[in-house]
Amino acid sequence: MSFSDDEYFEVIQKNKQVKEAFNSIKEICNQLHEMTACPEDDIDYFLKFIAGKWKN
Repeated sequence: MSFSDDEYFEVIQKNKQVKEAFNSIKEICNQLHEMTACPEDDIDYFLKFIAGKWKN
């Protein structure tokens, strides 16, 4: 099931654990971008690559 951006942001604001995860992922991505100087698109591609692979 797919959610709209507004629906995701509503859940992020209402659920402490989801909000903490969202903020942690954002911070890690920002640090990775700063430390590697890679293009922002590469961070997006990396997130798409790891999506679904977190269980392994």
